[in-house]
Amino acid sequence: MSRGLRQLLLWGFGLLRWLIWMVALGFLLLEARELTAQRQLTQITVFAVLFLVASFQLSTARFLVTGPDAGEAPTVLQSALAMFAASLFSVLDGALDQIFVLLPAAPVGSAASLLHLLNWAVNLVCVVLALASIELFLATVRRLIARF
Repeated sequence: MSRGLRQLLLWGFGLLRWLIWMVALGFLLLEARELTAQRQLTQITVFAVLFLVASFQLSTARFLVTGPDAGEAPTVLQSALAMFAASLFSVLDGALDQIFVLLPAAPVGSAASLLHLLNWAVNLVCVVLALASIELFLATVRRLIARF
């Protein structure tokens, strides 16, 4: 791999890291707004994206096991498992949102507050797991690129 391409990839992954954090923050803000609107398209899309990224990370780990960089495979596997867990929390978020749809228009005070807090906590765990997974995966990819 040429030095220029390697530098461009390293710079690109650094930029990608910050963009992913911005998207995560935007998602949390959007989710707070959607909590009152009860739209389900976002949850389905987020689940699909997180699941696809987890699948890519798992495939990468499988590839690394067979090559000279097998020592990086456990780290990438850990990253894939964290992303898969994030996708499951995304599904749980969709289920909680569906519960809100089924509740009466004016739910009883503390129960509604508790459900809203639980929903926000599930979203927070989802985003934290996804960000941790991406951070770990991108750090590994940067190390692999630097070796070429």
